[in-house]
Parts: sequence; structure tokens; C-alpha cells
Amino acid sequence: MKKKQNTKKFRILGGIALAGFVGAVLLSIFGLSNTVKEIKDVAVSKTPTAILASAGVQDGRAISVPVLYYDQRADECINAYDLNMKKALESRQFEWSGCEYYNKQLEKGLVGFELDDDYLPVGVGGQLLPDRGLGDMTRWFSAVDGKSTSYAGVLQFGYRADGAEFSFYKNEFYPLDDVEFSKGDFVNTDGHNHLFTMSFAVPFTPLFSGEEMFEVRADDDTFVFVGNKLVLDMGGVHDVVTGALQIRENGEIYESVDGEDFAYSGVTLTADDGSIVRIFHADRDSDDSEFNAKFTGMNLTLRDTKLSKEGEDEIQVAYDPSDPSYVAPLGESVIFRPSGTKGLIVVATIEGAMLVVFSVFIVLMAKYLMTSKRKK
Repeated sequence: MKKKQNTKKFRILGGIALAGFVGAVLLSIFGLSNTVKEIKDVAVSKTPTAILASAGVQDGRAISVPVLYYDQRADECINAYDLNMKKALESRQFEWSGCEYYNKQLEKGLVGFELDDDYLPVGVGGQLLPDRGLGDMTRWFSAVDGKSTSYAGVLQFGYRADGAEFSFYKNEFYPLDDVEFSKGDFVNTDGHNHLFTMSFAVPFTPLFSGEEMFEVRADDDTFVFVGNKLVLDMGGVHDVVTGALQIRENGEIYESVDGEDFAYSGVTLTADDGSIVRIFHADRDSDDSEFNAKFTGMNLTLRDTKLSKEGEDEIQVAYDPSDPSYVAPLGESVIFRPSGTKGLIVVATIEGAMLVVFSVFIVLMAKYLMTSKRKK
């Protein structure tokens, strides 16, 4: 009689375990389908934060952005009375503080509205008289014998999920302190390499949400292009200046420099098939160097995470500096592949695994109770 009762109890407990297991599977499927629906809704509502999270980009992660630096040799101070002023300034592009014949100030119009065929800025002069002599900017972003040389590097942008912000802050920005090219120059006696330029680019897919924004705070010259067109002009040898661009819902890009009201930049994005932000920066005198940049609410194009040499996942911007014509196509970004393989399955698997473990626990308890009663 006791044996029949124990068998009956075992069957009941086994049935409960089986029901728990089936419930785990159903809940996993239900949870997964709901998650997929949520991500689809998020994509429609243009919220990059949730899309990034679903793709495995977590709050606090570092995003690597490839950058090209060009170390610049200091130009000699030419006496403006020996040459006319324009020629004197044309002969000198890097190091101004020591020559003492100009005032620091923001100067727009040093570069053209469009990049050249090599995706580099074109020097066109300037609005101030006399101009700064930037008719030839070859050495700025190219290696020129005796004047400049290039170095590859990386900027680490921190990701903050609240607002989908990618930011880089460096109030003392001297990325080339350890290079040899200009170490003996008279402007570098304080241990810092003061004269350099850099360029980097970040592909993105416009959301036309009205909340996409890029901000930069820097000295000296800083030029920001979207695609091949100038949207932020912060040229000149100047103290720290802040600039910002906004992408409106209709695709128009508005810009503000040095606290001015936002105004239409003359650039409009017409399709959501991908674009690119290109940043060109120069530090041209031996005073302080600062560079900060922040992307907010923008759907940046990132490569899939890969295992770095240190054994940690590394997320990179999908851009190759050696191929400046490259714009990552839709689908190459982890942002646009949240469906079913990365973040979503993990959520469902965790839910299912917990319920399966609970089911196994019930079965083991049933066996334990039966064994204990048999011993009695």
C-alpha cells in the first residue's frame, strides 16, 4: 500500500516538474517574442539607446575610434618687416605664440565648403586681414619631408546609455608627447609636444529623430564635415571654443559656434542610407591643448565586438582611416542586428535556464523524499 502511495506521489511530483519544464519553454518563447516585438518598436520609435543595449553595447563600455595624427615641426619666426605680412604668414603655419604679431581669435573661412578628392580640407585663406596664409594645407594631414609625419592611434570614447552618449574628454590633450620627430623643437621644452594635427571619422545612420547632436570643444582649428560638406567652422589659432551641430527631423543640419544661436549650415541629409562625420583638428601654438567631443542620440555604426589581445571584448567604430571613401553599409553594424542572435536569445535562455533548474530541483526532492520513506 505504501509503495503504491509513494509511486502516486512520485507521479504527482513528476507531473509538476514536467509542467514546470513545459512552462519554462513556453515562457522563454513568449519572453523572446515579446523582446523581439519591443526591439522592433524601439527601432520604429528611433531610440538608439535600446537598440545598442539589445546588441550588447552596455553602459560604460569604451568604443575605439581610429585616428591619424600628424606631428608638425615648428616654423621659424619670420620678421614681418623683411617680407610683406601675407608672405610672412604663408611661410609660417605652426607656432604662433613665440612670434607675437597676431591676436588669438576664431577665424572662419580658412577652408572650403567641400572636401577635396582625397577627403581632406582645402585651404582657401580666411576672413581676417591679413589672412593666415592657408592656401596650401598639404602638410596638415599628409606627411611632408622635414615638416610633418604621421602616426596611427585610437581615441577611446566612453558610452553612456542615458541619452546614447559617446564622449571623449581631455583637458590636457598631448597625444604625441612620446614621438621623436619634433622632440628637439624649441616649442617642446616643457615636455609636451604642442604642434600636431589629427583627423578621424565616425559613420552613422541618420534617425531623423530631431535629437541627434555632435559637440566639440577645442583649441585651435577644428573643422567638422558631414559627408563631404562643412557644418562646423572653428578655424584659427584661438582659445578653447565650443561648437555643436544638430540634425533636425527634416534632415537639415544646424550649427552653433562659440555660443551663437543655431543656424542652418547649408547641409541637408536626404536619406537614411548612412553618412559620416569627419573631424579635422590642429593645435598650432605652444599654449594649452584641449580636445573634447561628444555624440548624443546618434546611431553610430559599430563593428561587431571582437576579442582584443588583452582578452576583453573591444567595440570599434566601423571606419578604416586608410580608406576615407568607406561608409559602412546597413547591416554591418551591431546596432542593426539585434534580432535573435545576440542580446535577445541571452535573455530568453536565462529565463528558461532558471525554470529548468527549478524543475530538476523538484524531481530531486521527490526522489529524496521517496528514498527517505523507504528507509523508514
